[in-house]
Amino acid sequence: MQGRFSRHYFLRGAMLAVGLTLGHALAFSAPKVTVKPAIVPKAQAARADSPNVVFIIADDLNDWIGWMGGHPQARTPNMDRLARMGMRFMNAHCSYALCNPSRTSMLTGIQPWNSGVAGNEQDWRNAETLVGKPTLPEYFRQQGYTTAAGGKVFHASHGGPEGRLTGWHGGRRGFEQDAAWDVRFPGNGVQIPDLPVHTGQNFNGLDIWHWDWGTVDVKPEATDDGQVVNWATQYLQRKQDRPFFLTVGLYRPHAPWYVPRQYFAERPLSEVRLPEVKEDDLADVPATAKAYLNGGLHRQMMDRQLWASAVRAYLASITFCDAMVGKVLDALESSPNKANTVIVFTSDHGLYLGEKQRWHKGGLWERGTHVPLVVVAPGVTQPDTQSSQAVSLIDLYPTLCELTGLPKPQSLDGLSLVPLLRDPNVIRTTPALTAMGEGDKASYAVRTERWRYIRYSNGSEELYDHQSDPHEWTNLAGRGNLAAVQKELAAQIPQKWVSASRTVDQVKVDSSPDGMVSYFFQAGDRLSADASPDILERAFDIEVIFEYNPATNADSTLVSQGDARLGFALHLIDGHPALTVNYDGLRSTLKSEEQLAPGQIRVRSLVSLDGSMSLAATGLTKDVRGYAPFEGGFPRLPAEGLAVGSSFGPLPARLFPNSTPFDGAFRLLRMTILPGVTEDRRAARAVPVE
Repeated sequence: MQGRFSRHYFLRGAMLAVGLTLGHALAFSAPKVTVKPAIVPKAQAARADSPNVVFIIADDLNDWIGWMGGHPQARTPNMDRLARMGMRFMNAHCSYALCNPSRTSMLTGIQPWNSGVAGNEQDWRNAETLVGKPTLPEYFRQQGYTTAAGGKVFHASHGGPEGRLTGWHGGRRGFEQDAAWDVRFPGNGVQIPDLPVHTGQNFNGLDIWHWDWGTVDVKPEATDDGQVVNWATQYLQRKQDRPFFLTVGLYRPHAPWYVPRQYFAERPLSEVRLPEVKEDDLADVPATAKAYLNGGLHRQMMDRQLWASAVRAYLASITFCDAMVGKVLDALESSPNKANTVIVFTSDHGLYLGEKQRWHKGGLWERGTHVPLVVVAPGVTQPDTQSSQAVSLIDLYPTLCELTGLPKPQSLDGLSLVPLLRDPNVIRTTPALTAMGEGDKASYAVRTERWRYIRYSNGSEELYDHQSDPHEWTNLAGRGNLAAVQKELAAQIPQKWVSASRTVDQVKVDSSPDGMVSYFFQAGDRLSADASPDILERAFDIEVIFEYNPATNADSTLVSQGDARLGFALHLIDGHPALTVNYDGLRSTLKSEEQLAPGQIRVRSLVSLDGSMSLAATGLTKDVRGYAPFEGGFPRLPAEGLAVGSSFGPLPARLFPNSTPFDGAFRLLRMTILPGVTEDRRAARAVPVE
């Protein structure tokens, strides 16, 4: 009986695959897609005398710059010059201490807890919460500005050892919004120019692909940032027909810290000063705040005596970034646009260099959330002014709208900084909020002029008084004399976290009397394990129709469920359709030997009850068949839920380093759970593949 059922479902799967050319085998229709209108004020043409905007954003730049006093050996004459030109905000903070959620929040004007965007691998463009809400450059373009950009604006990366356009945590394209720009450098659909020296050189001996530093024999103008800045200076030298919004995205001082030799040479290693730390700094913080110690990076740095070397490399990268800022300022000051251009300079978040035994980004302490912020607005700001009020990058969107005379979109969460720009003595009562984590695992920091309050998802707390403790060495949480302060700050914590994805109730589901169930998904869908399709001891078929572009989708994951221990992924490997199934250390990847051609593609896959798998796609001359690492369907439900168009998931990064979210249009994504059977179907016929 078992064999009859198994053969039945394998043959049925083969018929479904053949249906790629014969039409749909199942009588289910795709849901109608409704495009929501943008929530923007009525479009108006920017006036000829409307101010231009030059928006300069560095990457991973903390407060170690001259005018902020964060490190005594910082050499940033150009950033300091810019700070004297207008208002410098001494107490500015990001909304999330990671690249993608921070930039998404800043550029949409929507807080992470209101958008649901919380990870570097989460494609903000598929967030259900952001549909119809224009980004900052997109909005200025809608309002009649010419928008131009060079370098990293939205989340992107260096592209790994191959300098890939996509893959390696986003690649050089990253989560680019093509609709935001009239002019794009280095080209349409690309954010970061190819690095002359790719990451992974292992100069420091740690053999961590993204955590490396060293000198490179490359002229500054030939680096990725150098190319961006040369383009930007040429753009600024030209008189534009309309007001422009120019964004200059600098990749430094993001790791790897590969900068030209002269920036290292000016700081002998023996003279480098380490950040000031307290030996028992972590003794009074909650256990959850120290979870990162399990990674052991600080111990590696100490054992290899690399701390001073890393500080030197970061300082060198800051000075290199400063030189790039200087070139932009020089070009603007000698251009016909000098007198009528608003300048904004900032970074996406801070960075740790061994403070609290932490490295990289993340966390909710001052070093991770504190960012430089300078605004120069002709006719509004006075030279060499500063504010110590707590402000957030979320405030930039409404600020730029007000400075340019544009009405503000209804969707913005931030508050305009213009009152502070006009009068540095203005007192602000709204604190700056930073989140880490998401949903019920979200933790928050509340920063005012004096206090930092942190509440973790498990309820544990920290409280620091910046008047007496700028290093945040003494946790005051729980002290009776500060109960009122702590309560007041805790009241600022957001009460809910909105999911960026549709709920399971919003997903179209069709069912038939025999127990067959079909789900119709769309890009960005993420379901919890409990809400995902029930694949326990069930055969299932997946059909996907999508627009395929080899330049951006060659290593995309279409749909996945579960994780590296138990789960599956329907994905592409260098343009080859593939189906991967994991089971307790065993892994089977079914991959076509043929590559897909550009255009509309239909892929069909089946995991059957006899352990067989099949895969077929438009343009392939033959179907691909193989076996899962089990028979009888998934022996238990995966611990992680279903995701559409997300990267990695069940695909281990070490085996699939170029896994990237699907960057394109889905026409149909249907997952059908075939009727279950009651007999014991498991037999030792499946062929496990490691």
